[in-house]
Amino acid sequence: MSNNPDDPFTYAWNWFALHSSQRMQLVNFWLVATAFLGAAFVAARTANLRAAAVGICVAGALASLAFAVLDDRTRRMIQVAEAALQKLEGERAAAAGWDSSLQLVGAAHRARRSRLSSYRVVVEGLQIVVAALFVAAAIHTALGG
Repeated sequence: MSNNPDDPFTYAWNWFALHSSQRMQLVNFWLVATAFLGAAFVAARTANLRAAAVGICVAGALASLAFAVLDDRTRRMIQVAEAALQKLEGERAAAAGWDSSLQLVGAAHRARRSRLSSYRVVVEGLQIVVAALFVAAAIHTALGG
């Protein structure tokens, strides 16, 4: 790969790398936020501060849903880069006479065994489950549990 920023492959790769990195940073930040909000909820419940505990749960549910929306947007930006890379890879492979096994972007898509093992399903599923748990904890706390 060329380091020339005017090279279309380099441009597409840099786009992919930027958004892939952002996606991992979003997930890490969500995990940290969830840990802090969970600890704050436990502290509020332990101190019998029901209103604060409910508020923390609402914040946790909203944060999890917001991170799911941001992850979806970032995933779409990655897909834009993948489509470009796949096209450019195909053009390079045809011009250079490469074996089709060297077309890694397409091969990566074909290698996915199940939707259940996709990053999107796992992370989005976790975010939705955590949001639901925060909502359940808010309801339980608000009802005097």
